[in-house]
Amino acid sequence: MNRAERTYVLGGETRRRSLFGAVTPVQLVTVAVYLLVWVVLLVSTQSIAVLVLGLAGAGVGLLLGRRRTDEGDSWTAAAWDRLDWRLATGAGQRPDHVAGFTLPPEVGEVRVMAPAPPGSPDSPMALLHHRDHRHRSWATGWLTATFEIAGGGDGLLPTRAVNTAGYLFERLLGGLAGANLPVDQLDLCTRVLPVHTDAYRAHMAALLAPDVPPRLRASMNQLAGYAAGNTEEYRSFATIRVPLAQLGQRIAQPADLDAVCAEMFAVLGDVVGRVSRAGYPLRAVLGPRRLGALIRHLHDPDRDIDDLDEVASFADGWPSSRVAGRDHVRTEGASRPWHHAVGSLPRDAWPLQAVNARWMEHLVTGIHPATIRTVQSQWRLVPKVPARERARLALTYDTADRHGERRRGQVSTGESEASMSSARRVLDDLLTPVVGGVHPAVRLHLSAPTVPELSAARVRVTAAAEAAGVTRVRWHHHRHHQALLLALPMARGITV
Repeated sequence: MNRAERTYVLGGETRRRSLFGAVTPVQLVTVAVYLLVWVVLLVSTQSIAVLVLGLAGAGVGLLLGRRRTDEGDSWTAAAWDRLDWRLATGAGQRPDHVAGFTLPPEVGEVRVMAPAPPGSPDSPMALLHHRDHRHRSWATGWLTATFEIAGGGDGLLPTRAVNTAGYLFERLLGGLAGANLPVDQLDLCTRVLPVHTDAYRAHMAALLAPDVPPRLRASMNQLAGYAAGNTEEYRSFATIRVPLAQLGQRIAQPADLDAVCAEMFAVLGDVVGRVSRAGYPLRAVLGPRRLGALIRHLHDPDRDIDDLDEVASFADGWPSSRVAGRDHVRTEGASRPWHHAVGSLPRDAWPLQAVNARWMEHLVTGIHPATIRTVQSQWRLVPKVPARERARLALTYDTADRHGERRRGQVSTGESEASMSSARRVLDDLLTPVVGGVHPAVRLHLSAPTVPELSAARVRVTAAAEAAGVTRVRWHHHRHHQALLLALPMARGITV
């Protein structure tokens, strides 16, 4: 007997929650510095002109800060991205890195280690040591490791199976978010590739028995021809991010490189076991060459994920050249150029209505004709205690905003109620055992050999997102060359 469908409410965060409302810390510091300089000049000069210019500048800054694009994003940030892109490309396209020797600027400084687990000396594992650029320190950086998992490929499932899968994934995230495990992020990546039509027809023909009647054989061949253009294959990968400072706390003796690697093996083994018990069995942990081949494939889909030719290290994964455009970035492949577009699903665009555990399947399996794409889900893990405190503060801010609207006699737009409902649900969930906090994000990476094909793919993906209840997709205009980092198995953002 099937149980009632298990549902989740993902949306409700339609605005920034803080003591100063929608004002970010950068904006707050900018306003404070502006006011300080203005007051100093006004006191020292006692000039009416300084007073008028200061008021005019404040008014212009307020207008620019509140202005939004048609997609709801900051107009000032979009204008800055456009200016930065034009300055970078105005003097002609020039390489910003040397393939095989240096990495693109947005990647930052990364050290690649290839330790071999005990008992497997011929199977090195790729450990990436990312520098903490905010504090300019390697000691406060983090390590990342990537492993391939067997995707579900489940198709239609009964309600009980969907509920069980969702419950197991909840427990996975809750266990990883525990304070005793030094993992602060889990990325799950699904790579979707069209199956070559000839290969699919050959596979279907091999399934037919020699004595099949001619009319049935012709019908099967015709059906294979129809299905060939919509047949896809899926490869799934998981990347974990481990803060080096937290990892070092688990090591009793002075932390040398061997001790750090040994402890990282133990953490990775624990994570792989948890992921496998959640229904995603391990296929392989990627070494430096396989990780480089995967990154190369994401830039050049003509090169197979498992093709290790001409890949000697992790740095060989980046293309020799790339051309940044407004709506795409062009990379040079081995046989032809490729065009890529990267988009994100903003948190204020997620479904407000209740959804089940497979609400994103429209983006993974519901796009026709077959489209080359990567669906990346990022889960920033938060232990139970700080997650509960953040949810409490969020509910406090939302309740105060709603009381303020009532006191002023304003008609609510529904945002306050939706935000309050989201915060209450988080607090209720955190009372459940083996549940932690997460900050999720979803990224999309599309690839096509020509610009018109890429534009058509964006239309199809946007329609699939709308079918999943997503109100908009934020495409990273003028920054697609940098946003490619979001689709790579590095558990990174694009701010360095």
